[in-house]
Amino acid sequence: MKTVTVTEKVKFVLDQKLNGLNARLFVTREDGITIYDSVQNNTTTSVAALVSGVWQASEALMNLVYQQNEVMDFRLAFDTSSQGIYLFPFNLSGKRYFLGAIYNDCLNPGLLKRQIAMIKEEMERLFIDEPLPKKAVFSAREGYLFHDISDSEIDRLFSLGGI
Repeated sequence: MKTVTVTEKVKFVLDQKLNGLNARLFVTREDGITIYDSVQNNTTTSVAALVSGVWQASEALMNLVYQQNEVMDFRLAFDTSSQGIYLFPFNLSGKRYFLGAIYNDCLNPGLLKRQIAMIKEEMERLFIDEPLPKKAVFSAREGYLFHDISDSEIDRLFSLGGI
């Protein structure tokens, strides 16, 4: 049986939701890496990086007035009555991600925001039992590559003059 990655699962869930939405949906990791984008073009990488940066900047500003560390209840909206961007943080496999929508000429942005919130909740439910990725375990070093190299030889090796 083939193991399905988090990215494949996210794509499967969100591809089904696109028909009812008039928006660009995306999921990014906290470090700005794209997990999913319904519009794959030259802006995909920029959107992911900007989303991560704007969320972290907003979080830093919120820490000035809201001293608790838990900001998962917040959402970020930068919008007018018909266009904008809407972001939600959520957890998958113990890591924080952002689900977002970019929309333009939206007739009912309140409905769109509700749909995005419902997608976020569905994603969290689907991934609640997702196992944490296993970390690589390295064995202790058995020996050294060079046994008879002196400190002065190492210093010369890394100096500007070389060996």
